[in-house]
Amino acid sequence: MRRRPIAARFIYLFLDGVGLGEAGPANPLSGYTEANRPVEPLPVLAARLGGSLIAGRTLNEPGLLLKPVDVRLGVPGRPQSATGQTSLYTGRNAPAFLGRHLTGFANGSLRILLEESGIFKQVKAQGGRATSANVYTPGYFEAIEQRRIRYSVGSLLSLTAQVPFRMPADYERGEAIFWDITNAHGSGHDFQPSPIPAQEAGKRLAHISTGYELTLYECYLPDFAGHRQEMVSARQVLQEVDGLIEGVLENMTPETTLVISSDHGNLEDLSTRLHTLNPVPLLVFGPAAPAFAPVEAITGIAPIILEELKVK
Repeated sequence: MRRRPIAARFIYLFLDGVGLGEAGPANPLSGYTEANRPVEPLPVLAARLGGSLIAGRTLNEPGLLLKPVDVRLGVPGRPQSATGQTSLYTGRNAPAFLGRHLTGFANGSLRILLEESGIFKQVKAQGGRATSANVYTPGYFEAIEQRRIRYSVGSLLSLTAQVPFRMPADYERGEAIFWDITNAHGSGHDFQPSPIPAQEAGKRLAHISTGYELTLYECYLPDFAGHRQEMVSARQVLQEVDGLIEGVLENMTPETTLVISSDHGNLEDLSTRLHTLNPVPLLVFGPAAPAFAPVEAITGIAPIILEELKVK
């Protein structure tokens, strides 16, 4: 069967635990002073946005959109990972569906939403191709079988859509990325190659995306840093995120749109280990950026991607 040419493609970059908070000493996303000079924790991103990624900064111009989007979704309590990620990847209000925010891993009820409305399944139903750029290892699936861990929402997104997982051989060919961008932070894996620069990870992500209408990459580093409440390590994580984004922007094709968002706030307030009630950023680079202007909540992102990928 001859495939239609790709007229538009999306890279969906999920950054776990990044909210939009006020500038201040507890927010590593704020600019700061070191050795009597100003330092921007996300220098590449800040140069494009005209300043730090903090509350109050919005942009809507050709090829670039930045706005806050809601993660509370009308449900009391603190936003959490499982329901937030499900909402991002389905366009459905997962907390309302469950009646609560759910942390950690998807339960059986959330799997129903992914089975019905997962963005990978919907892209495939429209005649497109979707993939996750994250690498998985045999040890991960062994731990699943032994019930030591459960599937993440992102894993279920691929599983329910019958999208193949990228494995160590794919990584060695430069066709996969670790969840921590460089592979410098993970430990205990059954596959331990040497770390790569963050910019190289971004270049890989841009390269992977050229064969698909939708490429998802999930990075959990910001949430880990937020829970640790360590400013120095949080700023280091942000430098790596900045390098990743730099690598993507410098190497993605003209028809590609990069969409960045999160499931809940955390990193932007190191004064607490808890998730925050802050909105999260919706940051879009590329030709489809104007289409996301109406989005007000994380449930609005997947439907716009799907609409933009339809044959016009």
